[in-house]
Amino acid sequence: MPTTLQSPFLSDSWLKNCGAKGFVFKDVCALANSSLKGIPATITPPWALDCGLTLNNDVEKNYELFTLGLSKLKSPIIVVDLPPVCENSKGVSSAIVKQNTPSCFRVQWRHTRILDIPSKLLSNRRKQLNKAEREGISCEVVESWENVHELHDISRNRKGLANDRSQLKTLLDAVASEDYSYAVEAKDSDGNCIASGGFIMVSDHRCLYAFGGQKRGTNSAIASVAMLGLAMKEAQDRGATEFDFGGSADPGVDRFYKEFGARSVPKARLVKVAWWLKSVLRVVRPDLF
Repeated sequence: MPTTLQSPFLSDSWLKNCGAKGFVFKDVCALANSSLKGIPATITPPWALDCGLTLNNDVEKNYELFTLGLSKLKSPIIVVDLPPVCENSKGVSSAIVKQNTPSCFRVQWRHTRILDIPSKLLSNRRKQLNKAEREGISCEVVESWENVHELHDISRNRKGLANDRSQLKTLLDAVASEDYSYAVEAKDSDGNCIASGGFIMVSDHRCLYAFGGQKRGTNSAIASVAMLGLAMKEAQDRGATEFDFGGSADPGVDRFYKEFGARSVPKARLVKVAWWLKSVLRVVRPDLF
């Protein structure tokens, strides 16, 4: 089952620096051996938004082979996030997932937000871009990912999300050196970075907003809009026709992405838990059920 285009999540820069024992599975996706609550688990590599699954030719048949191989892994816990279902004509559709996923897996449906580019932004976002310019906010593509790291940490801490700061820096240092990635910063009129983002080309036509955040303040919202506006232009210059915001379970963040005109696109998570673990995990990891 060879791939047509390797996802960045399968690259050594990601798998060797994500803080887990990452590996390429069946030549089609990225996985990692780690642990959940001290129990051995095979998962989507840390910080990767999906496993980078890419299938060739007979997608339905190859998906069956992929999930069959996945089901035979010895890990008592398997958690694998699939890419958005409409990524391209060769992608795994919702119907294929629903009809061809083995019954030993629980399928959880989530979503991301994807904007088709070039696309005219909604009027509220265009007004914010104009306001950002009036306020003296400037944006540029930069080589250093230092502010991406800093503001990503700030955003996660603000939301109370666990984060390994040191390991994240190791990963970002590796990813930043790759041709598939770029970073954008938005600075206020005094030259202070108040929004930044790290972006990766996950396919030849889809760019993903993978890392970043903002410093809360008077102009933080319009700075983020301006930063993302330039990121979309850079993505288009690199050949992207889709800009993937990454999705969020936070209703406020999801609304922020939606107001760019981004549509909701389903993403499937495959979960397999050994029978003898289910009662424990229902308590400590209810999100897996």
